[in-house]
Amino acid sequence: MKEVLVTIQTVYQYLEKLGPKKSFQILKNLGYEKLLSLTGKVPKERLIVLTQKLSEETVVELVNQIPEKILVEMISENDDDDLVYFIHSLSIADLATVSKSIPPKDVGLLAKTLGREVSVEILKSLGIQKSIALLKEIPMRDFLWLVDQVQVEPILRLVNELSVADCKKWIKQRGLEELPILLKFFGVTNVLEIFKKLGINQALAMMHLLGTREMMELSVILSKMQLAETDIPSHLTLKTKVEPGSQKTKVPAKKKPSPKKKKQTKRSH
Repeated sequence: MKEVLVTIQTVYQYLEKLGPKKSFQILKNLGYEKLLSLTGKVPKERLIVLTQKLSEETVVELVNQIPEKILVEMISENDDDDLVYFIHSLSIADLATVSKSIPPKDVGLLAKTLGREVSVEILKSLGIQKSIALLKEIPMRDFLWLVDQVQVEPILRLVNELSVADCKKWIKQRGLEELPILLKFFGVTNVLEIFKKLGINQALAMMHLLGTREMMELSVILSKMQLAETDIPSHLTLKTKVEPGSQKTKVPAKKKPSPKKKKQTKRSH
């Protein structure tokens, strides 16, 4: 009973700090029970600061569209300024989608490591759905390691040109360790040209066949040659692209010879 009274007191203190107009609108649109539950799980000072920086409509949308458990975790794992920036930079619908799909702890780590502006740029540049799909394939710490090695812009350029399916194939077959090496050696423009010419399947097959170092050494050799596309004979046709792991030509199984029927001898009566 004492805890309930303390919580109720906290609610009124929270509403009092917001002023009569704003507090009345929030109480009217959220209802006393939702507000009571939220103020019992989030420090009063945090709620006051956040609500003062947001409009009452935004506060109501946040509480109504984001499950309470996730909202409490969002507030716990992110700084006030980062949260307000995310809320103002993304639609509430997008923010709700992100918060339900990417752990708030990971979003907080992204903002603390790269800054809130860069974090929002990544989400907007790739698109919410693509960002979520990729971050489900790559742990946040691995993604931050990749950005640290290569920087944000080349990663965004590369991933924007590739489909989620292509990214998944690369991660599954090659991992992330070689990507910074390839991007630094070839440059993102040349890597994209290779993917555009060969397609992700043929590029992966070539890397598997040659090996990363051998492919780089071969590229250096080719770069020193005086070659012209016009010298390629016109009668040479392009090789049909084959999916890795595609079915090999089956050799027809030899048919077993059918057993010979024994000749039946006529019995003499």
